[in-house]
Amino acid sequence: MPSTIIERYKRILNGQQKRFSPYEFEDIQYRKKKIQLVLRYAIEHVRQWTPEQARERLSIKDVKELKLHLVREYIEPPVEAKPNDVYYLVEYAYPYLPRPTEEQKVMWVYQEVLAGVRRHFPPHYFQSVKGEERARICFDHLWKNILNIQDERMLPQIFSKTEQAYRILRTYKLKILVDTLYFSPYDLITELYPALADPALWMEEAVEIEIG
Repeated sequence: MPSTIIERYKRILNGQQKRFSPYEFEDIQYRKKKIQLVLRYAIEHVRQWTPEQARERLSIKDVKELKLHLVREYIEPPVEAKPNDVYYLVEYAYPYLPRPTEEQKVMWVYQEVLAGVRRHFPPHYFQSVKGEERARICFDHLWKNILNIQDERMLPQIFSKTEQAYRILRTYKLKILVDTLYFSPYDLITELYPALADPALWMEEAVEIEIG
């Protein structure tokens, strides 16, 4: 039964047992409950944190000290998580905690890519319908908040010049959009903003903008 998992976890913490039995989490019916019990015991009784404190404080060092790597392997990390991120363990233990919106998660990833904290976006990040939504969020941020373009109808004039379009996308780490999701800067713009497919907008004189 799930309730006995804490006694086994205590023995692991005390050094009386090295790990859980390989059959401990075999029963899918009880697996999640057992993992949550272990995580909550570690957070509330060993560290004596509230769930909110745990979300702010839990680190990979804590996970190792608390032997939580023994249950971490059974939890599918979110696509945004970096190898040493462990915040999602707290979210798994306390599903009622407020979660960031999809836009907030995408902006967290994109800001880390821009800052060099991440070398690149997570694998397959811009695939599927959700990937298109992520692409829009990133590109919206690029032209509205980084390039400070006031009107989306200016985008064809800026991205019609191929060399400039690719330079912008490379500089602001979004060339991956035309490498994996769209065929060209034109395709990117017209897929994200169908109203901008009007040929007249692309025939207007190209606009140079300062980059970097």
